[in-house]
Amino acid sequence: MQDRGNLNETDTAEPKVVETTRRRRIARWIKRRRHVAATSLLRGVAYGIGAGGIGLVVWWIENR
Repeated sequence: MQDRGNLNETDTAEPKVVETTRRRRIARWIKRRRHVAATSLLRGVAYGIGAGGIGLVVWWIENR
């Protein structure tokens, strides 16, 4: 039989490195797109407020 060393050390070390790298990659991806996400959220809120305001004006005119 071949001596494979301590498999527990290699099995636990690699996934931690891969997981850490994946987390860093995701964190960098989020950081790069944070401005775009905030802008899109602001645009959506503005559209919603505008549509709601127009709806209230139309409702007010109809019930007047």
